[in-house]
Amino acid sequence: MSHSYKNEQLDPEIVDLVANQLSRNELKQYIKLIKQQENKSQVIVAVPKTLKSREQDVIQKLFLGKKIVYTVDSLMLSGIKIVDNDIEYELSLNQIFQDLVMHLAKYD
Repeated sequence: MSHSYKNEQLDPEIVDLVANQLSRNELKQYIKLIKQQENKSQVIVAVPKTLKSREQDVIQKLFLGKKIVYTVDSLMLSGIKIVDNDIEYELSLNQIFQDLVMHLAKYD
C-alpha cells in the first residue's frame, strides 16, 4: 500500500498505474485499503463557520502527525464534529437537544 504514496501524499499516477493492472475484485479491495489508510492519516473537522487560525492550531496540536481536513457545514447551528479514523466526536446544540429528548423519552 505504501507504494501508492509519494512524500506522504497519495500519488494519482501510481494509483492509476496500479488500478489499470487489477481485476474488478482486486480493484475494490485496493480502493478499500486506500480509504482505510487515508482515514488513519487524516482527521475531518466539520464546523458551522470557518475556524480562526488559533482555533485550527489547537486542533492540530490534538492530532499531531495527522492531516486535518476542515469542512464548513452550514446546517450546523453551532459546535464541532471531529472524525478520527472510525471514532466520531460531536459537540453541538442539536446533538445535546437530541440526547435530552432521548433521555426524557425513557420516562414517558
